[in-house]
Amino acid sequence: MKRNHFFVFVVLIVVVSWMMSAGSAPALESEAPSPSSSANVWNQFGGNAQRTHYVPNAIPTPWRLQWIWNGSDANGNIPSGKFGLPRNSQPVVGGGRVYVAAGTRGVYAINNLNGRVVWNRQFAGDAVLSTPAYDGPTNSLYVVTRNGILYRLHASTGAILGQYATGQRSNLPLPPALVDTRVYFSMGRYVHAVNKQTMRRIWRYDAGGLVETPPAYSASRGLVVVVARSLHVHAIRATNGTRAWRVKPTVLQPGDPGSDINRATARNGWPVVAERHGVVFVRYRLHWESLWSWSHTLVDNEQWRAFLENNPEEQALFALDLDDGSAAFIPNVGNGGFGDGGYLPIGPMPVIKHFPDNTEVAYVVMRGGCAPPVEASCDPRGDSHLGEMVLDEVTVPGYQAGYVRYIRNTFFPTDEQPFLSMAGDHLFAGHWEAGIAHRITDRSPARGDSRYNPITTADLPHVVASQDNDACGTGFRQHRYCDLGLHNTRIWPGGFYNYWQKGAVYDQYWSEYASWVVGGNTVYFVSTDGAVLAFRNGHPTAANRAPQLAVFRDPLAALEGVLRSMLPPPAVISYQEAARYAGREVTVEGELRYVFNNRQGVLLGFSNPHQGTFKARIMRSVWSNFEAPPEQLYRVGMTVRVRGVVTWYQGDPAIYVQQPEQIVVIAEPALAANE
Repeated sequence: MKRNHFFVFVVLIVVVSWMMSAGSAPALESEAPSPSSSANVWNQFGGNAQRTHYVPNAIPTPWRLQWIWNGSDANGNIPSGKFGLPRNSQPVVGGGRVYVAAGTRGVYAINNLNGRVVWNRQFAGDAVLSTPAYDGPTNSLYVVTRNGILYRLHASTGAILGQYATGQRSNLPLPPALVDTRVYFSMGRYVHAVNKQTMRRIWRYDAGGLVETPPAYSASRGLVVVVARSLHVHAIRATNGTRAWRVKPTVLQPGDPGSDINRATARNGWPVVAERHGVVFVRYRLHWESLWSWSHTLVDNEQWRAFLENNPEEQALFALDLDDGSAAFIPNVGNGGFGDGGYLPIGPMPVIKHFPDNTEVAYVVMRGGCAPPVEASCDPRGDSHLGEMVLDEVTVPGYQAGYVRYIRNTFFPTDEQPFLSMAGDHLFAGHWEAGIAHRITDRSPARGDSRYNPITTADLPHVVASQDNDACGTGFRQHRYCDLGLHNTRIWPGGFYNYWQKGAVYDQYWSEYASWVVGGNTVYFVSTDGAVLAFRNGHPTAANRAPQLAVFRDPLAALEGVLRSMLPPPAVISYQEAARYAGREVTVEGELRYVFNNRQGVLLGFSNPHQGTFKARIMRSVWSNFEAPPEQLYRVGMTVRVRGVVTWYQGDPAIYVQQPEQIVVIAEPALAANE
């Protein structure tokens, strides 16, 4: 290519890329909201300011795939320009549009009819890590940025209508709570109440230390509830911002738990209000070893309650009385979450459901004995179930407040516990590689007392990130539907898929969070790689219908990838560069900072905590190839070189080691000064 032609080509790429990332795009037509679905107003994180993750109206099946945003292209491939979403990012719905927080890319407004971008508002040098809140009466969208600024945007155009700066900063997801004329949000050591129209402060509450959860609001008590880094729960009077009460329900001390049984954190969680019972639930992240300390031989409510009473350091979920912060009861929920290699993220929060007869229950992920298909060879990773928690002594005869009932569900392990949401009698679970969906069919009092007599369910269409086996025998299908079963790392019930035979390549966009949202007449699934799939009632394969696809293309990134693939990699690269060489065989060098055997594999990490950086994994199936247990051969402080193809594991670059020759020790750990 001649020099001047190449220059023109590069300029065109830069211009196109700039146009794609500019503050807003021309507005497309909006879809009128459906009057019949007006009760399903998922306008903020958790569906409401109580964060219940529940709406009353289920979307009847069958479903058809309406559109895919930030997911696969028309052939089921991962398109250039795809990106991940921040942890806890949920779509919110209003005015015929869907709004999505997208990190450094700002916030997107998407046409709910076809999945096309209506506008994209970015904030220079800032990022949107928190789900926004939509206000219908003022047609406004309230957005909290990493730099502690609350923006009011015009929901139709993305234009900035006002802002409120806190002077604080946070890398946590801290979505605002929208209540009547106010917006409540956490930032730094403060909780703020702001007038939604004037964007002026009403009050500011000082928690005395960093606040690490978004607020939840109790309308019956007029309280705003948050959890601080100190592990204290604060209840703030909404009228004037004064403290109503402050308690520390856990016996643990603040800090990243890792495998430390004495520490806990509330980061990445949120309070949940059960309004009719005057209870707020808060959850803490516990240590990895809690997977094993809760025995899978505990199978009934009396055993679970006794274990938590005798081992208070193992209690992760707390139910507090909204009137004074005292313990309302002990939830019979063992700890879990989806993580690996000594790292266990915070587990799922309860969903609060209200019934027409004025009763109220919570839906949870519980632990209690192993059921098929893992019962015959079970350890504590096989004891998780969906469950219904009663909140009083009268809703289900014979049950005390905090007792749980088994629900029949698609199996998931305890170190892969999903996050929950619900619409009507449809119970959804966001697993790391799939969306699990069930309709509750019989929750009569006689059911739920054991894993052999659970509350019954029927399968709704599941969603899998990638269909890796051709279960339907027809190859790739544009409507992405296969009723004969979904296949990724395991077999799932039939339903829909996003990518086609992509293995875990999408893992590079990992966010530790998947979720279901039901708003208006649409069901949305957000996968851990940041794809949003929208479903509506309709025949899934009618007229061989293909979904609308919103494909993002980043010409500069694509060109960079092509050029890099043409050049040979350096002889040795640093572990910090590994992500740039995904899909290629390289030699990675670094000092081991983390070595852990989680009984499934040995993880060699180059930072501690190991999340976010390169790692080597030696799976159990190849341990016999090594002369000794790998965790004994490779120790913290060693400098090693690892040879292999860089792939992805839970968002991090990784090499799967099969043979000992792939790892060369080039320096032993330095001796301590007294040795």
